[in-house]
Amino acid sequence: MRKVFVVFMMIVIVLSLSTVGFAYRQAIPEEYQLTLYRGRVLGVEEVTLEGFGDGEVSFVTQVADVKILNKEYRGEIVEITNTLSGDTLYDINLKRGDLISVYLYEGHTGESAFYLMGYENSGYMLQMIGIFLLFLVIIGGWKGVRAIVSLSVIIALIIYVMVPMLLAGYNAILIAFGICAIATLLTLLIISGWNKKTQAAIIGTVGGIIVSSIMAYIYGTLTRLTGLSSGDAQMLLYLPQDVQFDFRGLLFAGILIGALGAVMDVSVSIASSLNELSKSTPKLPFPKIFKYGMAIGKDIMGTMTNTLILAYTGTSLPIILVFIGFQKTLDEIVNLHSIVVEIVRALAGSMGLLFAIPITVVSYAVLNRRHKSEKVIQLERE
Repeated sequence: MRKVFVVFMMIVIVLSLSTVGFAYRQAIPEEYQLTLYRGRVLGVEEVTLEGFGDGEVSFVTQVADVKILNKEYRGEIVEITNTLSGDTLYDINLKRGDLISVYLYEGHTGESAFYLMGYENSGYMLQMIGIFLLFLVIIGGWKGVRAIVSLSVIIALIIYVMVPMLLAGYNAILIAFGICAIATLLTLLIISGWNKKTQAAIIGTVGGIIVSSIMAYIYGTLTRLTGLSSGDAQMLLYLPQDVQFDFRGLLFAGILIGALGAVMDVSVSIASSLNELSKSTPKLPFPKIFKYGMAIGKDIMGTMTNTLILAYTGTSLPIILVFIGFQKTLDEIVNLHSIVVEIVRALAGSMGLLFAIPITVVSYAVLNRRHKSEKVIQLERE
């Protein structure tokens, strides 16, 4: 009955927060709204245009017949044009049988035409998600089901609460920290219920996130990070809602959200290990629990720190190759804004992970001793 009540309260909280998020959503002007359609390429005709830039540049225009596969134009065959400029980053080379995404543009004078958006990959993404969820349930059982529920809660919090409030111009750091705290609380309650293990993991995770936020803020300020190092961030300058973003705040918020998973993982792993140890040896004193907890934490620390560092290094691999290829010195590399952003991001998250270990260990030791004291008092009363 208690678990049912906890689940019910969590659903109420998520729905309430989602309502708050919707209240802060701003309408997108009609001219920015696009309707996407899925289409199958039936045939492609290519026309080469030459003579640009003294004949050095040539463009290939593809004229493709596309069958619309969904919505009100389902079954209709339309013609779209696609220009290839030789840029491998942006060119989409259409071939017969390709599944693509197109959008309908309607001009002010009433004319309309379909244009290419890109390859249609949503089906493959859904397949991959389905496979992941299936094996999560097969391997994890009931715990896997609860993990899916907790993941859904976090996604709902980000999409329906965090994003709308950010678009409304609210403080990104405070919103991100609040979302991290709520996501931690709800996730661990769903997975483990309300007990000393969960309580210690929550305290450790929130403590680690606080350390990460402090480190990110201090060194982000000292290194004069602007939050505009990536093209994605720069695109926010052209949003139709005309929001005045604090880009540095968005950067720090991204660091917190990125570190949350690893910090939570460390806290839960340590709290779970100590909980099992406490069950097998109920009379363990505070110093022993602290000693064993720190030993467990040190083993976890090495691999999880590598996880964060390697994850951020992986995203920066192309630019690292560019710098090495052009034989840039280490001093030149570490002073580049984009590299500084990744270093601060990785180390701030790793610092949060490191501090989560002693915070979780001490929290569990204190909660365990308190739990024992309550049991003794209860036995004396009986």
